[in-house]
Amino acid sequence: MSNATEAPIVHSLSTELPGDQSAVCGGRMWMRTAVTALCWHGDVLRAVEAITRLVDNGVRHGMPDEVPRHKRRLSLVAALTEAGELLIEVSDLNPSFPDFDAAVRGEKGRGLWHVARLGARVIRFLPHEGVGKTVRAVLPPGPVDL
Repeated sequence: MSNATEAPIVHSLSTELPGDQSAVCGGRMWMRTAVTALCWHGDVLRAVEAITRLVDNGVRHGMPDEVPRHKRRLSLVAALTEAGELLIEVSDLNPSFPDFDAAVRGEKGRGLWHVARLGARVIRFLPHEGVGKTVRAVLPPGPVDL
């Protein structure tokens, strides 16, 4: 659950999406625009696939039943570091994530495992303020060997 050290952020973009399945398509479209605007020199399709998996997980597991549907939201961030890495963050409303490490290893579901297989470092952390959690995927620039 460590906030692994990354190079300083040069540019970032953020948005909010509804906490329902429409966010998956919205996240895909937003990521294509974000990586273009950030001038990221990496595999755009991998970034889009990563955000798709993270948003889908956020919708499926990050929206507590007690939160009214009209208040269910996901926050997305795409940031470019000085090292050229792309940070992709999806924040949801549920601070719990049992067996996070097992999920990244593919022992519990396949979403985060798939993100890791795309060449991303995957971490999670709790926000300094507010509720919920953030799952971050860090993609390197350039092609990634699988």
